[in-house]
Amino acid sequence: MGESLGAWEDRPQRNFEADVTAVDLDSREVFVLTRIDGVANVAELCAMSGLEQAEALRALERLVALGLVVIEEATGPRRSIMDPRPRPGLPSGGTPRPRMAEARNPDTEPFFGVAPEDVAYLQSRGRLGFVPGRPFAEPGSGRFGHFVFDRRELLVRCDLSLDQKREIIFLTQTTGQLDHFEFFGAEPTDDRKELKKAYFVFSRRFHPDAHFRKDVGPFQERLERLFKLGTELHDALAADEELRRRYKRAIEARNTAYRDALDDLRVARARVVQAAKLREAVGRKDDLRELLEARTKARRATGANNPVAERLQKAARFYEQGMSQYKDEQFIAAASSLQLAVTYDPKNETYHQAFEKVNEKALQSRATTLWKRGYMEESVGRVKEAIISYREAVEIYPRAEYCAHVAELMVTYDDDLRAATRLAQKAVDADPQNVDYLLLLGRLYAQVNLAKKAVGVLEKAVKLDPKNDEAKKALKAVKRM
Repeated sequence: MGESLGAWEDRPQRNFEADVTAVDLDSREVFVLTRIDGVANVAELCAMSGLEQAEALRALERLVALGLVVIEEATGPRRSIMDPRPRPGLPSGGTPRPRMAEARNPDTEPFFGVAPEDVAYLQSRGRLGFVPGRPFAEPGSGRFGHFVFDRRELLVRCDLSLDQKREIIFLTQTTGQLDHFEFFGAEPTDDRKELKKAYFVFSRRFHPDAHFRKDVGPFQERLERLFKLGTELHDALAADEELRRRYKRAIEARNTAYRDALDDLRVARARVVQAAKLREAVGRKDDLRELLEARTKARRATGANNPVAERLQKAARFYEQGMSQYKDEQFIAAASSLQLAVTYDPKNETYHQAFEKVNEKALQSRATTLWKRGYMEESVGRVKEAIISYREAVEIYPRAEYCAHVAELMVTYDDDLRAATRLAQKAVDADPQNVDYLLLLGRLYAQVNLAKKAVGVLEKAVKLDPKNDEAKKALKAVKRM
């Protein structure tokens, strides 16, 4: 065995062109196939599988023979799989750990991680002291672990539920691979009460009375055999305190050692993956550098301009175009051209200053156009449309007289008084000594129920123009509110 697999350092690779559904695979072969990731080598794959080394190699060898897997030969030193010295799963240069005991041969190897005196005692108890070399399922994988069920057995017609069939098939086919606690689906314990609870649950499933007058089909013989085995194991553990105590201690020690071995394997595998990613990243970096160098050479060979110089030249062209448009009083077009000049050469202060100056003119031009449109609409009685155009104008360029006129118009037609108040405030901010603006703002404050603000504004208007009767009347009216 092992001739077709090469060396421990070689990496198995999935052959995705092969049709896996066209061949019959057993549960171990399926499990090994699903663990092949293209990174782990043969040694790491054997350790990762959790199977006996010989079982894992046999499964891998059959997968190769069926064409589902190919072996990629490693570079550097390689150790033949026929060499008995390799210890699968160890990182290169790592400190060897004691190898886990074979799951089905507790008499030929000590239990991994278990105290020697417990090993000797449990081996002396024969089947009752049987401890597999590893837990059946990896941590977090659930009760059934990597076990693969035969769908034909699960579909057999009888009075058993699907869960009951699963449990019977699983326990029957894994006899000799489960420890006593795994058999009962219980946590390791030396407490008789806890063992009794686990056995009670077991009895409800497998006691003959639980299936009295039921059609259990081909599962009858297996049910009887499992109940007999479970009763034997429970009775032995319940009656013998020393067996119970040593067995629980051995299982816990084995589980701890197994988890430590898995952690070591994960670390080693992570290092392999990280190294592969690093090699890939270095390769991409080299490829990118070569690509950039090739592009630079191509630009030089074809006489292409420097990209930075091209941007500066574009900025200069847009600047010249914008200044020409400005002279022709095309202010909006000039502002657009100068904005492009600033975009292409944002560090050029001359472009910034020109854009700010021209943009002011462009805003005024746009606002004037809108104001003229509003005036035309107001003159023909389309007041609502006029207000819309006026408000667009003051949003672009809020001249004081524009703001005051729009606010006055909105007051007259009762159109959004709060917006009218904001516009009147803008007019006052722009010209705080204008009594007409203050009077307008005061009336608006009063209309939106801001009496205190209205009083303050109107008092200021009266102070600026003591003879203004309109302001005096408005102030008295607000104070009576």
